[in-house]
Amino acid sequence: MTKTNSKRSETLLTDLFSTRSETVRNVLEKIPSQGNAQMVIPLLKTYKSWESEEDIQNKIAHILGELKTESAIPELIEALEDPEFDNERALIVSTFWHAGLYPLSDIDVLIRHAIRGDFFVTLEVLTVIENIEAQIDSQLLQDAIFDIDEFLDEHPDVPHAELLNQLKEVITRFYNQ
Repeated sequence: MTKTNSKRSETLLTDLFSTRSETVRNVLEKIPSQGNAQMVIPLLKTYKSWESEEDIQNKIAHILGELKTESAIPELIEALEDPEFDNERALIVSTFWHAGLYPLSDIDVLIRHAIRGDFFVTLEVLTVIENIEAQIDSQLLQDAIFDIDEFLDEHPDVPHAELLNQLKEVITRFYNQ
């Protein structure tokens, strides 16, 4: 990163973490053209801190959904694994689908969050996996099927059991290809 880009990123981050809503709104207008994948976690932190400002949250969700860069995948996976973002899991997973990013080597992470998550997280994981057009490692698929079966055997009455069964069907179709 050049010195100019580094300075620009610092300014964006400073404004993103401002306590003034107008400053945050202004920087959110700049981030799509000046930001990069390293803005994912700061954007999610800002999303959390402005939960009473729906327009700010909507703008951040829109920016995340427009990330069209593979370099955002590790950042999104890191955020998904961070307990700080437990309440933003569905948003994070939906970002993969909206941005057309498919974490093929991290399917296990998505499945783990579908299993331990709520209905909305599971629905978003199902949507992401249904839209994958590439080949997925057969061992990851086999492990996912096993993990879902094991979880449902131990917790047959979870609210998202039906979605988990649908997810297992989709994964099984991938496995049988």
